[in-house]
Amino acid sequence: MENGHEPATKADVRQLGEQLRSELHETSEQLRSELHETAAQLRSEFQHGFDDLKEAFRDGQTELLKAFYSFAQTTGAKL
Repeated sequence: MENGHEPATKADVRQLGEQLRSELHETSEQLRSELHETAAQLRSEFQHGFDDLKEAFRDGQTELLKAFYSFAQTTGAKL
């Protein structure tokens, strides 16, 4: 396989196949690792967004309750 002018032998083809399988395995492991890392990062970002959304809903609920309470106090005072 060192000389590019000679025909390849079965051993050369077998060796090349083994190298390709090895490189493919390494590449797939790297991609799997990167995919898991990206998925974990996305999960974290979505959770943060959901937490912010829940907080916004609670803040809105608190403001509504304060407004109704103030209205009830002024209405009660008038009666």
